Amino acid sequence: MRGAEALVEVLAESGVQHIFGLPGDTGVSFYDALYDNRHRITHIMTRDERSASFMADVYARVTGKIGVCEGPSGGGATYILPGVAEAQGSAIPLICLTSDTPIGQQDKGVLTELDQESLFRPVTKWNRRVSSAETMADAVRRAVRMATSGRPGATHLALPADTLEGATPAASVYGIPDFARAPAMRTRPDPELVQRAADALAAAKRPVIVAGGGVVTSGAWDALTTLAESLHIPVATSINGKGSIAETSPVAIGLVGGNGARPYANACLASSDLVLFIGTRTESTTTSHWTLPDPVHGPDVIHIDVEPWVIGNSYRLVVGMAGDARLALEDVLIAVAHPTRVRHANRERISALLGERDRYWADVDRQAAITSTPIKPARLIRALRDQLADDAIIVADPGTPTPYLGAHYELRRPGRTTVIPRAHGGLGYAIPGVVGAAYAADGRRVVAVTADGSFGMSCGELETITRYNLPAVIIQCSNGAFGWIKELQHLYHQDRYFSVDFNPVDYAAIARGFGFRARQVTDPADVDDAIRVALNDGGPYFLDVVTESPITETPPVAAWQAAGARRTSSDLVGAAVSDE
Repeated sequence: MRGAEALVEVLAESGVQHIFGLPGDTGVSFYDALYDNRHRITHIMTRDERSASFMADVYARVTGKIGVCEGPSGGGATYILPGVAEAQGSAIPLICLTSDTPIGQQDKGVLTELDQESLFRPVTKWNRRVSSAETMADAVRRAVRMATSGRPGATHLALPADTLEGATPAASVYGIPDFARAPAMRTRPDPELVQRAADALAAAKRPVIVAGGGVVTSGAWDALTTLAESLHIPVATSINGKGSIAETSPVAIGLVGGNGARPYANACLASSDLVLFIGTRTESTTTSHWTLPDPVHGPDVIHIDVEPWVIGNSYRLVVGMAGDARLALEDVLIAVAHPTRVRHANRERISALLGERDRYWADVDRQAAITSTPIKPARLIRALRDQLADDAIIVADPGTPTPYLGAHYELRRPGRTTVIPRAHGGLGYAIPGVVGAAYAADGRRVVAVTADGSFGMSCGELETITRYNLPAVIIQCSNGAFGWIKELQHLYHQDRYFSVDFNPVDYAAIARGFGFRARQVTDPADVDDAIRVALNDGGPYFLDVVTESPITETPPVAAWQAAGARRTSSDLVGAAVSDE
């Protein structure tokens, strides 16, 4: 059996059903093996290697299975890195395969020769150049195991052309279906630490749980909901943790931190006397650059994560506990001695938070009802929420869409239905990402929410969407600039705008050129109908929605809103002095 055939066989037997990528001359043997197995593995040809890695990342987030991307040697290996880095940073199971120049031609200056192991080392959990066809099957199995076990992440195999052509012993070729999805091997936390955490939760007067993406990856939403509702403990989430609990639960308080947070949720966290972080790295966004909660004078902290090295990274702990999120939450609830007593003690606080939530949503309703032009992003998000089913999947770019989806798009069911890249925040994610979502969705609606800055980085994948006739709706927020950076220049650099603005572009016409049905929306009164038509169309549909700039409509980003308020106050003082 050739090495390429062994590679494909192990992947297929390990549950891989989709691969995203594009061809190169060093990988022709791999494509020949895929051809023979096209009834088992669907290959989705992309227009760019970066897009292939984003597709695989989103596919893995939605299914829980390994996302697989592939590309050629040389430039292809350098182009494919962004989605690999994003998956690794967000703990998403992904395998990246890149063909490589022949081992027999190493160090001779052959075209596209590159030290791929060194290139991928900083952005993967494990990576290897397969130097012999005899070890091909072993290497593929290790890549699968490493991707889905422990803290999930990205793995990489460099596949020299002569290794793909060489002979692999047939007896070594078998798959490992038990490692097909994450988490592949759940680990139970130390019972003594579980009891300490349970006692601390029960004793706290103002506890809060902050759930990260690890809760969603673990499928721990039922365990989290049961624990929190049984004890009446409020639950906040990170952006990647959105979906850890239905946001309609009486204990859910939405996102916290610096991007897309609800102000009352941040206030709740700031005033807590104990915080249980679970499945989160306690990174800068969720903690507002490690000020929320206060690391010196703030609450006691419990930290639970599957990866020991992140536990206690940012806060001094009363309990640190390594283990799978679902198992840990189940064990903690069992260990609480008097749950009814704890629930009664926390009841009044939950009632007050529900009142805060009602006032928050009333304000969101007010923002969504504004009919001025350009269109308010809040109005667009409300229209989406009104018309999308609860199981619809939204893939968003990290710019304008993120804070509004985080703050204003209420999830009525748990699970990962919003996908946003938060490890590195690379633009150009949503358009290719919706392809991965479409292959993962199992009939559910898929929508990309992007912006004009991202469009220029990934519009080639519009052709991929129409080539496969995917029922994807792409909604673009167009404000004519790299809006996130322009807002920073506005708030912190005295409106010294530099290299952030675009020429006017007919994005709908471009989309039509790729085979989409498309329209531009400029009137707020047309938003609901435009979305309805797009969703009912059944084919690829592109909406270019001209939205208000962050300069005049500050997104729900905590630091920006505070800076905007200071700027407004300063302007008012200056005007008063001028009047005198």
